Amino acid sequence: MKKIYTFVAALSLTCSAAVAQNVVDCSAGDAWVGYMNVFQLPADGGGYEFGSAWELSALKTELNATENTITLHPNFNLYGDNPTDPYWVNADSGEGNKDLEASTYVEPGVTFNEVDLTFEGSIVENTLAEGYTAYFFIKALDPEAGYADALGGTKVMELPASGTFSVSATGAELAPGLIVQYGFIVRGINANPADEAALGSVVIGSAYLSTESIESASELISVYPNPSSSVVNFTTNEPVQAYQVMNIAGEVMLTGTNASTIDVSTLVAGIYFIEVSYLDRSRTIKFVKK
Repeated sequence: MKKIYTFVAALSLTCSAAVAQNVVDCSAGDAWVGYMNVFQLPADGGGYEFGSAWELSALKTELNATENTITLHPNFNLYGDNPTDPYWVNADSGEGNKDLEASTYVEPGVTFNEVDLTFEGSIVENTLAEGYTAYFFIKALDPEAGYADALGGTKVMELPASGTFSVSATGAELAPGLIVQYGFIVRGINANPADEAALGSVVIGSAYLSTESIESASELISVYPNPSSSVVNFTTNEPVQAYQVMNIAGEVMLTGTNASTIDVSTLVAGIYFIEVSYLDRSRTIKFVKK
């Protein structure tokens, strides 16, 4: 897997007091949960069979907090556990017998009701095999309508082969009472574990990981530990002249010069931004204070 530097390993919200708007940057540190919907194969009519909450490990979703990446795999859990069950496996062909829709998502309560929401990230690597499709989405489930998506699936979009992705919904679309979710879907036949290497995967990271924004190797930045309760360290390939730590309202909380370690123990828990200044430019790193 091609390794790309990490800026942040936590939910990143940019909020403005003047405009009710939230930008959520994809992060392995979020409270991700899983759900599986099972359908008949298209050849069998494509009808809905059932749906239930699943552990991420059963979905074959991997969270890497160190590199701040989320890896989505085609599901081979059902085939592997039921290799002779005709419900799951076609005895004649040896192929999976169900069409699976595996959702990995965050459901943040009422945080995003009545406010504009953007969910974004970038593709670190996409080797997903033919026959499987990965999506990113914002949904607004309506408990009064059988938990149907009030957005009608208009905010469910196919992940690109590379680069950044973004989807937005307005506050008017995310009305009170709707259950807002954002996340990812992998859709396709339940796979044979023996084919795991050939199935490929999609590796997703922060929108700020996009190679399109990297001008040279000298600009690579990392921050650790993240989250932190006491000290944050950051590394770069160039000397740092100055830094400032800002809260999500843009208020400067800490400043310093020529440092690679920042004492953040006096900050209250929350999301912050470290602006690192070089000779002729600056870079912003996001981190979470525990």
